[in-house]
Amino acid sequence: MSKGYYCLVAGLPDLVPEEKKLTFSSADFREMMEDELAPGDFALLRLFYLPFDHENLINLFFKEEKEWDDRGNFSKEELEPLTDRKQAFTAEMSHFPPYLSDFVFDMHGDDAKDTRVEAGRKLSAEYYDYLESSKNLFVRKLAKYQRDTSNVLTALNGRKYELDFEKALIGNNDVTNALKKSRARDFGLKSEVEHIEDLLQIFEIENLKERELKLDVHKWHFVEDATFFNYFTIEKVLAFLQKLFIAERWIHLDPEKGREMFEKLFNELKSGFEFPEEYTLTYGKKR
Repeated sequence: MSKGYYCLVAGLPDLVPEEKKLTFSSADFREMMEDELAPGDFALLRLFYLPFDHENLINLFFKEEKEWDDRGNFSKEELEPLTDRKQAFTAEMSHFPPYLSDFVFDMHGDDAKDTRVEAGRKLSAEYYDYLESSKNLFVRKLAKYQRDTSNVLTALNGRKYELDFEKALIGNNDVTNALKKSRARDFGLKSEVEHIEDLLQIFEIENLKERELKLDVHKWHFVEDATFFNYFTIEKVLAFLQKLFIAERWIHLDPEKGREMFEKLFNELKSGFEFPEEYTLTYGKKR
């Protein structure tokens, strides 16, 4: 077994929450993986924690007294100075993703977003562009899946309630253009968004909690299918992280359902992460 596999298995007993208490978190997982993954692979893992940094940074810019989310990659001590114009323009920015640095400078310029919603949408658009420029195929696939899913659901809500949703779409591409212009049931996106029919059916579910659950289960299956042939690579770790995020979310929304998801994650890992000794988590070769 690989070093990375030993680390993952060592934490398995704590994956299953007790009562309503979560004993293993995505933040714990990142800390575990820092010493187990090659630097390039760990950098890929960190990409998926960036949305928590977005929330923390926006909360600071708009002076919202929200609880700090420790799942972000950067501490409050690192991000808070960026909200001060003078400190931001003299700060060392090389350890931040380029799009995050650009966002900070924009927020101190004439084109600063006036509202939290606008700022969040801008960050999300630039984040997905950043992911879709990755050399890793799974990262690109997941970015497209998440952005397309979000935009399709936004358009469906807009269509149902006769809202002006165009400005709420994330990014500017063939999918968003179709969502703005098409009057077809599937917006003419059958070939561009493979799971469009699934989204249309899920959207018809009236119970919002059940709809959210179906969306998360759909994503769970998506990452499984997208990494089906990745036996000993970082992609399996990234897929595990996505499932962990989902289970973590549901332990707060619905503790019983959350525990079911953690149990499923535990059982999958016990049966599906059997790595031969000659392999590691990093692209199939011993380091």
